[in-house]
Amino acid sequence: MKKRYAYILGLLIVLTLGYNSVYFKKLSVVKAATKENFDFKAYADSIYYKGILKSKKITLGDLTSLMQSNPETTFEKYGNRLGIGNSAYFMIQSTGKIIDITDGLYTIADEKNGIVYIDTKYIFGNAIRDASGLVKLTDFKTNAQFNKVSESLNDIIRNDVIPKEISKVKLGDSISFSGAIKLSKKQNLREKITVIPSQIKLQ
Repeated sequence: MKKRYAYILGLLIVLTLGYNSVYFKKLSVVKAATKENFDFKAYADSIYYKGILKSKKITLGDLTSLMQSNPETTFEKYGNRLGIGNSAYFMIQSTGKIIDITDGLYTIADEKNGIVYIDTKYIFGNAIRDASGLVKLTDFKTNAQFNKVSESLNDIIRNDVIPKEISKVKLGDSISFSGAIKLSKKQNLREKITVIPSQIKLQ
């Protein structure tokens, strides 16, 4: 009998402790905490180093040829955009010789594509994020969070990556480069092309 009472008493103690240690937060509180604790810098690091740098990019020469022959298919296969429209972002790569450097704007004599500009100073906006195709609006609950990814990506490239890379190159050097460009379906690729860089390397 004593064993039976001891068993019941022990069970009551366990249930009481369990009740007091288990509780449920409101969903809104959990979501708020998740939002506050989300590390956009770490997320952007992963997108850049494990995604953008390692992803396969179309060469600017190939993109030019495809745009002339079949712009619709080219946009569908290589372009990235959030909605519908006549413009899209592309992640490209190419090579060329630096023929001018003015206030962070590098003028490149691209062997196959004529003159191309690389803007190493004004790395802002959503070009890199959208051209990569690695981040979707549906991954985040608000536009503010979605745009925060762009800010974090741009910070990495503008403040950490590009300054180190351009410190190794000078006027007259041949370089390889990759980055984002924005094109419309009716755009002439022989017009001024400005690349928002993701990487610049001395050849």
